[in-house]
Amino acid sequence: MKKRKSIMTALCVTVLASVALTACGSNSTEQLNPKDNGSSGGSKTLTFWRAGTDAPEKAYWTRVIQEFEASHPGVKVNYSEVPFGNDMETKLNAAYASGTAPDVLSYTLASVAQRANLGQYEPLDAYTDKWDGKGDMMESVLNTGMYKDKLYGLGFIPDPRVLLWRKDLFEAAGLDPEKPPASWEELAKDAELLTKKDGNTTVTAGLAIPTANAWTFWQSFVLQNGGKIIDADKNEPLFDSPESIEATQYIVDLVKKGVTIPNDSAKSNENLFPNGKAAIAYDSPAAYVNTQKDHPELAGKIGVSGPIERKTKATFAGMRLLFMSSQSKQKDLAFEFMQTVMSKEETWNRYKELGTPVVLNSLKDDYIKDKPEMNQAVFDAVSYGEGAAKVTYSSKMYEIISQHLEAAFYNTKSAEQAMKDAAAELKKELPNLITN
Repeated sequence: MKKRKSIMTALCVTVLASVALTACGSNSTEQLNPKDNGSSGGSKTLTFWRAGTDAPEKAYWTRVIQEFEASHPGVKVNYSEVPFGNDMETKLNAAYASGTAPDVLSYTLASVAQRANLGQYEPLDAYTDKWDGKGDMMESVLNTGMYKDKLYGLGFIPDPRVLLWRKDLFEAAGLDPEKPPASWEELAKDAELLTKKDGNTTVTAGLAIPTANAWTFWQSFVLQNGGKIIDADKNEPLFDSPESIEATQYIVDLVKKGVTIPNDSAKSNENLFPNGKAAIAYDSPAAYVNTQKDHPELAGKIGVSGPIERKTKATFAGMRLLFMSSQSKQKDLAFEFMQTVMSKEETWNRYKELGTPVVLNSLKDDYIKDKPEMNQAVFDAVSYGEGAAKVTYSSKMYEIISQHLEAAFYNTKSAEQAMKDAAAELKKELPNLITN
């Protein structure tokens, strides 16, 4: 991998959260104006927004933008960052309503259906059909940006769930620390053996099962069992299928055996594995890295493997994608910026600087060789991963699923009834949720 050339000609850059990033000497402003294409003086302005406000990624984008501007004389990239969730949704809605949407946007998979249906995301097929890089993208990653047979986004930051386990706790329980569970049966057996209780209270979870907002964990098992979440073409929920009910029953049985500690997956302070309260977990690669960083005594004592296979090998995998706005006045330049971010060199830079998994097949060998103890598992998880369902009502659907799962966990209804009730509730609400 060639080292990128340092950019010596770039002047100082000011970066402020949720404020445009421009080279020093021009005015930073929170009010971005994508309509100003900078045509005066032969210059062009490209606007780029990204969801998230973390410092490491801010530094990454600062460098990328500096280098892009240096290699494109006369081009300025106005950069803004906004927190995930309601803040970004509100800002995007206002921008599209006023005709001031960004040229390029880094956002979540969950936004694809809604904003593609509204005509806010530009289909990329006309650009990618002439782009050699498309053929290098992992098939699973490319598919995340597909919606109704069109490509709307380029996946570039995967967030897969891998199987993590504490080798020291395995050894203490008489298990082979180098042999993670490879089947549902082994996982259940190991989880029970590794669970530690004080009376009836679980103090160390054998398996970290979230008891609130459990849908991502649950989805991995449904997929492994050959099930699907929804038929998006028919808007037909499938989580009351035999495959889904069987997966739900498996998880509910483990919860009732006390192998987990009640926790909410949406709250980082309740995440059991990074807090040393679980022996096994489905979690992100970042949890593998950060747990050892935050707990140096665990360095080398955590294993990581790809998804468990039952009827099929599968896991949940979130994805951040690059989107082009349909309102962009600089579509060719916008795609050139996207190409730069998706290039082989920049994909590797992103991995080295941020630790993000690679999304290109041509980097597989280098990626695995760099950290074989971790990266083979991560690459497998990205390859077999599937993210949130691409329907306009996905957030409501998963809210319904999580609520009924919680009812099953706390014994107010059976696993089968929970899934049947969840499907019935979604069907009842669908007329008010579907956006065409």
